[in-house]
Amino acid sequence: MRRRIFLETMLTLLLIVMINSAFHVGIVSASSTIYIRADGSVDPPTAPIQRVGNTYTFTANINEPIIIEKSNIIVDGNNYKVQGTGTGYGILLNGTITALINVTMKNMYITGFNYGIYMTLSTNCQIDGNGLAYNQLGGVWIGQCTQISITNNAMTNNYAGVLLTWSNSTITVANNSMRSNPIGVMLIVSGNNIIRDNTIAYSNIGGIYLDRSDNNLIYHNNLLSNNPQGVAPESTSTWDNGYPSGGNYWSDYTGVDANHDGIGDTAYVIDENNTDRYPLMNIQGTHDVAVTNMTMSKTVIGQGYPANITVTLQNKGSLTEIFNATVAANFTIVQTVQVYLKSGQLTTITFVWNTTGRTKGTYRIYTQADRVAGETDANASDNSLTYGMVKVTVPGDVDGDRDIDIYDIVKIASAYSSGLGNPRFDPNCDIDSNNIINIYDVVIATSRYGYTE
Repeated sequence: MRRRIFLETMLTLLLIVMINSAFHVGIVSASSTIYIRADGSVDPPTAPIQRVGNTYTFTANINEPIIIEKSNIIVDGNNYKVQGTGTGYGILLNGTITALINVTMKNMYITGFNYGIYMTLSTNCQIDGNGLAYNQLGGVWIGQCTQISITNNAMTNNYAGVLLTWSNSTITVANNSMRSNPIGVMLIVSGNNIIRDNTIAYSNIGGIYLDRSDNNLIYHNNLLSNNPQGVAPESTSTWDNGYPSGGNYWSDYTGVDANHDGIGDTAYVIDENNTDRYPLMNIQGTHDVAVTNMTMSKTVIGQGYPANITVTLQNKGSLTEIFNATVAANFTIVQTVQVYLKSGQLTTITFVWNTTGRTKGTYRIYTQADRVAGETDANASDNSLTYGMVKVTVPGDVDGDRDIDIYDIVKIASAYSSGLGNPRFDPNCDIDSNNIINIYDVVIATSRYGYTE
């Protein structure tokens, strides 16, 4: 079984290398590529990247790949997205052209490429606080590099979360969350690296996969429901940090802790050359996402007209997370979005609920944030929040009593000509949801005057 998995993985990686060569030629000449040139300029100058000294900050989402040719810089995504079309690189540092040193890439969400971040022949670089999702071949790919720090990132639904190839000497992969990547972390002919304090979950080729990679130090990771949890063909590495620091938390560990020191009394065996001598009994770190607030733009909505549902989400945990948040009305989904949040970060998202085709009546509006890997029952208790009940009714019934009468007309008249922010503004009287109560709202109501259910 292990031999089959190994051969399948190597065939896949061979294909990746072939594709990499093809795309490497194409992307460098692509007219839609953004460059940070060796002289410090941004090419084209109209790209939404602002330079202040050696810091390059995104000012909007970017829909092109970015090639970095300059050393000693910080590229700050400012929580914007780099969106691809299923090919090429999101961020490329190609040391075969110019050796790159001391480049920091942070605070960006990279999705829709073959590789999220691809780095070769570079040293002393940092990849920190990013989200990498749905990149077909890899979230972060490091080739022939030294002294690279990959920290505080979230990676989901890439082929591999992190892949190190022929990279030795203090590559640190730490404090990352990796979920639903076929491979969590893979090392190929890479030694003397550190993999620690990561949460790796739901990988079906290997949570941590070492291929001909020796002398790596692996500890304080949470390995949750991977199949297999660890694979190490032709490799020998250290899977714990000694006693009492301990090794890793394995969700399938069946040992006991008779002396209650937090460390299992028997080892967790990966294979004959790889053993966690001090498996941890408890998950490390905190995983906790929450829905903290919900508001509605109105509570009485004319059938066929929209309303805004504004939701605040927070990452209360210790690692960067990527998760889905869904708003629903009476168990019918309004919209689902993917959210990327660093530890402690909040975000506010406005969902538009189009009531066209909705049956008139009362609706319970609520938001559900998906449970993230390692989130306990107690921490998941705040993953959902109900706003309350709102009414969808005939347009013009602004008081929600299922008819259109003089009371509705008086309410609209008393708020007439007021806009959003005006003390007289009543959002329920803004029937067409354009943030001002005007003649159009009056016409909508009066054209149905006398309606009753």
